[in-house]
Amino acid sequence: MTAHISAADLLPATVVDAFAPTVTFLNAANYGLMPKVVAEAMAEAETQRMNGTFSSPSLDAVVHECRASFGRLTGFTPGQVAVGSQVSQLVSIVAGGLPAGASVVLPEGDFTSVLWPFLARGDLRVRTVPLTGLAEAVRPDDDLVAASVVQSADGRVADTDAVVAAARNHGARVLFDLSQAVGWYPVHDLGADWVVSVGYKWLLGPKGTAFLAGTDEALAQLRPLAAGWYAGFDPWQTCYDTSLRLASDARRFDLSPVWESTMAQQRALELVSSIGIDAIHRHNLALADRLRTGLGLPQGNSAIVSIEVAPEKLQQLKEADVIGSVRAGRLRLSCHLYNTEADIDRALTVLGS
Repeated sequence: MTAHISAADLLPATVVDAFAPTVTFLNAANYGLMPKVVAEAMAEAETQRMNGTFSSPSLDAVVHECRASFGRLTGFTPGQVAVGSQVSQLVSIVAGGLPAGASVVLPEGDFTSVLWPFLARGDLRVRTVPLTGLAEAVRPDDDLVAASVVQSADGRVADTDAVVAAARNHGARVLFDLSQAVGWYPVHDLGADWVVSVGYKWLLGPKGTAFLAGTDEALAQLRPLAAGWYAGFDPWQTCYDTSLRLASDARRFDLSPVWESTMAQQRALELVSSIGIDAIHRHNLALADRLRTGLGLPQGNSAIVSIEVAPEKLQQLKEADVIGSVRAGRLRLSCHLYNTEADIDRALTVLGS
């Protein structure tokens, strides 16, 4: 039996037509399908580079638009958004801003790009607790609570309101990783001091883009650990300076952008914004609940569904071109805006066969 889905919950066919899958792709938690216009933008950049007409200074305006788009999704201004290429590098900036001996609380089983930058310091007091008890575990001597809003392994959604309230009650700061959330889950004004995310999952961009955003006060606590030319006050004027003249806003944490990825990411952010997070959220949850109901599971609050399956089922899914992932020993299926009821029903047919 499958869940009833109202037509109002699903995105119009024109949205689905923006993609060109050749398989039943239920794997957005691994990477999002690249929309056709995004792939075209990436190819255009490479073509320009191939024939010598690409202008790297012109990318500055594209980077700014990416900052602005990410800021609109998360509740920060463009000047509070830094660009990079990997979440772990951006989390490391936050970890590097903590004093020796600082106390950090993390969820057990969170993605290592969130965990390891703090563990790698070696001089921090780091402890892990169950996600469901994260807010209750915050203590008066804690300095930072860090967590993924949506867990990579199984799609569980953190109680961000409770975590932020507990942290504020004890004088701790908050870092949220939005990599499995932004692009489908409402993350505007979560109340965190910093947020980070990659762009190639639910934001539908290519590999090579990532974002760090924070309040002015929280950003002032950090040091630019990888200060390069693009972090300069005026990158094209300060790139040969002997004296340190970093940007005064979040740009001082920038890494030099990956050209073709950034051009493509701008198109992807425009597409996500034009559809709207509320509409994508309703669509993804409706399909995920259709999947859960078909599997005999209760409805949930995540676009990610994690289940135990026999090894032969994994092979049957592969043979049927139903694409998911195996994480933490379980099958992980994830629904995004390019998926349809037919995708869910095909997966259920294979899993029930």
